[in-house]
Amino acid sequence: MTTLNDRLPRDGFAPVSAASAHALAKSMDESGVGVLHQIVPHAILAQMRSFVAHHIEQHGGQYFAFEGNGWIGDTCLRPLFEDAGLQALLRCLYDLKMRTSPPSDRIFPVLRVLTGTHGLRHANNFHFDSYVVTVLLPVQIPNGLDEPPGDLVMFPNMRDARRFAVVNILEKLLVENLLKRIWRTPRVQRWRSAKIVPLTPGNLYFFWGMRSLHANQACLPGSVRCTALLHFGDPHECSVFKRVSQRLHVMRLRRMARD
Repeated sequence: MTTLNDRLPRDGFAPVSAASAHALAKSMDESGVGVLHQIVPHAILAQMRSFVAHHIEQHGGQYFAFEGNGWIGDTCLRPLFEDAGLQALLRCLYDLKMRTSPPSDRIFPVLRVLTGTHGLRHANNFHFDSYVVTVLLPVQIPNGLDEPPGDLVMFPNMRDARRFAVVNILEKLLVENLLKRIWRTPRVQRWRSAKIVPLTPGNLYFFWGMRSLHANQACLPGSVRCTALLHFGDPHECSVFKRVSQRLHVMRLRRMARD
């Protein structure tokens, strides 16, 4: 784990830079996760929670997710998303892992809000990301007495980053669909040394999203678990097979919505 010791500015995010890249990459390789602590101040987290509460009401108290650049531009997380230091850090991490420059500087942001009975459908759905680097920012995590917090659970660095899109798609079909139930079993999690990662709001958690099979544990229907994710470095960005991967992702979400 890597700790950022710079003092937190009173009115903004703590500084992030590419200087953290080697220590983060080492932690991600050895333990699965690297952490920068106290990057997002409490005031900004509070604003985000108000934003989330408004949209929970609009979604009838049930799970929802926002994907793409549209949602983040209207929130107080926009400065982090556009931060040159974070972008440089992501480029450096990609280069360290892939031994080449990323295909673009595009960051794909996602906001996931687990609540209600529909939120249970999105627990323990293990998957590989399509991006080499994943950054997870906990915005709101359940912390009541005996309240399950919905920890991140992963099988760290279970495979290599796939350079060919068709190989990535076939592996995802096998692991995420045909074998999806086995990853949830305690026996398999013990056998494969699954890692449980408690999440603290305001920290940034880095992991190799394409390499690590991961999911969130379940929360109570009355709880709210909100995380923002920044995905970076899709080696298959220009592949003709990318549309197939995107369609599979959409189909997976629709299936969960029906179940």
